[in-house]
Amino acid sequence: MFEKTTATRTRLLTGLSGVAALMLFSACGTDDSSEQSPADQDTQTQTAQADPSPTETTEDTQTPDATDDTQSAGDGEVFDVIDAVEAEYDGGFIVDIDRDDNGSSYDVDVVVDNEVVELDVTPDGNISVDERDSEDDKIAKAERATVTVTDALNEAFNQHSDATLDQIDLDEDDGTLRWEVELDGADGSDIELEVPAT
Repeated sequence: MFEKTTATRTRLLTGLSGVAALMLFSACGTDDSSEQSPADQDTQTQTAQADPSPTETTEDTQTPDATDDTQSAGDGEVFDVIDAVEAEYDGGFIVDIDRDDNGSSYDVDVVVDNEVVELDVTPDGNISVDERDSEDDKIAKAERATVTVTDALNEAFNQHSDATLDQIDLDEDDGTLRWEVELDGADGSDIELEVPAT
């Protein structure tokens, strides 16, 4: 009687061992990427770091965007003046900047609430109002323009990074609205550019 029980137990254990081996073999054969060993995960992390996707950007490689205030290389002082005016006149649209010959201040025209405010702005951001006027021509141009003074200057300084601003003016000729940009080159040359304003 004990011999039959032992033989039955042996067969039962052999069968169970076979089933367990089959299950273990099946589990090893499936490709479950969610169950990776730490070594596999480290390898994948290193591969991802070594080969960044082409859509990734870093702060150093970003390009100026039309809605972005990122400033390109060039005359940083004029961007400080623009920042000061835009902080003082939120929602205003700058239509003209003219640097004084001695460079100590800038004449800035900004359209605010259907009025042109003529300002005297120093490079360190001090603003004084020279005059207020309702120049319909400048107001109409400001309403139509989609390219800001910052965007136009970024374009100009992308082409001439070592230049400084002399003047920029929103103007229209033959129905075409554009920014007329005058720069002083590092070699003393006069540089004139036109940047579309719409």
